Amino acid sequence: MKIPKNVKELLKNEKLCTLATCVENNPYVSLMNFTYVEDENRVILSTRRNSKKYNNIIQNKKISLLLFSLSSGLSATFLGTAMPIEGEEEKRCRELHMKKNNMPQFILGDDIGLIVFNIEQIIVSDRQDQVKYYNDEANAE
Repeated sequence: MKIPKNVKELLKNEKLCTLATCVENNPYVSLMNFTYVEDENRVILSTRRNSKKYNNIIQNKKISLLLFSLSSGLSATFLGTAMPIEGEEEKRCRELHMKKNNMPQFILGDDIGLIVFNIEQIIVSDRQDQVKYYNDEANAE
C-alpha cells in the first residue's frame, strides 16, 4: 500500500500512538512507543509478553493505531494485522525500535516481545474535519 506523504511524515516524526486491541468484544487501548519502517511499510511495537495487549494480539491479530499531531492537526487511524516476531527479524527490529525511541525499559529484555504491524488501511482527518480513506495504491498521493 502506498502511503500519502503527509501521513508518512506523521509516522516518521511522532513517537507515541494509541494501540487498540479487542478480544471477545472487550476493547482495550494502550499508549505505545512505535517505530515506522518506511521501506517495509510496517510499524514496530514492543510490550511485555505477559501484558493484556500482547495476549490480546495473540488472540486477535487485527489491531488499530491512532496517531495525532498537535502542530499539523492531522490524525491518522491505521488498521491492519499485528504479528509477534522472533529470531533474527526480532533482533533487527529491536535495534531499529531502540534507535528511534531510546527507551530500554520498554524495548529491551527477555520478557519484552516485539510486534510488527502491517498497515492495511488508513483513515486521515484534518483540522477542517476532511476525512480520507486509503486502502490501495490508486488513492494515495
